[in-house]
Amino acid sequence: MAGAYREETRPKAIAQGTKIPIPVAENQAMGDSRSMNPTIPQGMLEPARHVPVARETDVLVCGGGPAGIAAAFTAARAGARVLILERHPFLGGVWTAGALTILIDTEHKDGLNREIRRRLEKRGAATYCGLWPDWPVYGLEAMKALLDEMVEETGVEVQYYTTVAAVAREGRRISGVFTESKSGREFVRAKVIIDATGDGDVAAQAGCEFKLGRPGDGKTQPMTLYGRIGGYTGGPVHVQPLLDIAINAGVQPSYGDVTLFPQPGQPGVFLLMATHLYGNALDVRDLTRAEMQGRAEIRKLVDLYRRHAGPDWKNVYLIDTGPFLGVRESRRILGRHYLTVEELKAGKTFEDGICHVRFIADIHHPDPSEGSGLTHVFFPAYDIPYRCLIARDVDNLMMAGRCISGDHIAFASYRVTGDAIAMGEAAGVAAALCVKHGIDPDDVHRPELLAELAKMRTTEWTSPAC
Repeated sequence: MAGAYREETRPKAIAQGTKIPIPVAENQAMGDSRSMNPTIPQGMLEPARHVPVARETDVLVCGGGPAGIAAAFTAARAGARVLILERHPFLGGVWTAGALTILIDTEHKDGLNREIRRRLEKRGAATYCGLWPDWPVYGLEAMKALLDEMVEETGVEVQYYTTVAAVAREGRRISGVFTESKSGREFVRAKVIIDATGDGDVAAQAGCEFKLGRPGDGKTQPMTLYGRIGGYTGGPVHVQPLLDIAINAGVQPSYGDVTLFPQPGQPGVFLLMATHLYGNALDVRDLTRAEMQGRAEIRKLVDLYRRHAGPDWKNVYLIDTGPFLGVRESRRILGRHYLTVEELKAGKTFEDGICHVRFIADIHHPDPSEGSGLTHVFFPAYDIPYRCLIARDVDNLMMAGRCISGDHIAFASYRVTGDAIAMGEAAGVAAALCVKHGIDPDDVHRPELLAELAKMRTTEWTSPAC
């Protein structure tokens, strides 16, 4: 790892609510990533306005990716009234919008991890390749359909096309969130909030302190955009054959581990993973540039392979690129415990351990000058403690997924989706217990939480129709 081992701690954001406007100068002092170009106005005061309370719920889950759907389905099954807010028109996050198409670190986990695998397998929407014998590769549309069905089964409410724009914070509690959508600015009131946005957007808007990037320079792992191809007659390919073909044709893919993932039930359709896109996933300008760069590189590679990769590629065409960039790393919100690489090296277990992780630290080089690949760091199995899911600075807020509390290297291990699901389950059970007992997440009785979580993970929830 480059640089001295010093974590960059970002200042607290100012929680936006109904009482205190945010001075423009203070916004700038807090690290606005825009240039200080004197020709560009540095800020405007937004007029105050009446915002209607559009919805109320027990548990509000912000973000419908793997962690968010796990939190929502589990809390609903535990008896809570649950609402998911999701910016896309479908659930799944990196599974669907990011076109990941592979379930990582799910093979030794019960509960929702096992249920989703089994239900995809039963409908012929998951396959196992020799390259990844323990990790199912699934179909994108099949995953969307399955999650839609599970919403109906669990009774979870979902609102798509919705972004959390601000948070209403009173002291150490959040009363709800302000949303932006085609319906305008609205307010959603909730008893317990779970930040499953991946980027920790809600926690940051609530004023929670967070860390960003690796020690020393704050750089984050690159993003990836996938391409979906048709007309291919070969099988799955991992790294060297496709990399060699590109290099021999005079092209160095930005991501050295070029891979083809099949789409079950769709002959000739594969996902091409071949891009490393650098920048800050919290900066819309970097995201815009990365999307355009990724699409251009995928088009170039598909054309190259059609011309140079042999008979299996002669009729290949690009169907589409991923609906959305896959973001590996952004904010890590500080919680009641901070999981460190030293604890991973020791194979640490905790009395409040809610997720057992067996995955390596998978660190994609944050700087392209260090190479186009990644570094693997191996650890013994270890636990994620429940305290990593509880925000340090807000009493009724939890995190689930990659934005939980841990250091840069620990994060690179637990960020994968099988562990995000397990974190979501724990947050969902805890949220339901908070509603049941009228308490906050840190007041949840740990033995009761672990007992209820174990019960959730061993109960057969699958609908008879599936």
